[in-house]
Amino acid sequence: MDTIRGYRNAMGGASDAPLDGESLLFGPGGALDSIGLVSVVVELEQVLAERSGGPVSLMNDRALSRSSSPFRTVGSLAEYAMEQLSAHD
Repeated sequence: MDTIRGYRNAMGGASDAPLDGESLLFGPGGALDSIGLVSVVVELEQVLAERSGGPVSLMNDRALSRSSSPFRTVGSLAEYAMEQLSAHD
C-alpha cells in the first residue's frame, strides 16, 4: 500500500486517502491510472523477486486471462502476488 500511496503522492493525488483490501486499484474510482498500475506492479515484482531469490512475473497470461482481474483491488493483487510467490517456491 505504501507503493500506491507513494505513486499517488508523486502524481499530486491524495496519498492519505484510506486504502484497504477492497480499495479499487484501477478503473472508475480507482487509486491508480494505467501508468500507476504498471509502476506498482513492476515495483511489486521487484520486491517479490528479491524475497524469493528469482524473477516473479505478475503481468502474465494467467493474470490477463482470468475472468476476475487480479489488478482490480488491493486485496485481489495481494492474493495474486501470494499465489505467484507460492508457485515460485
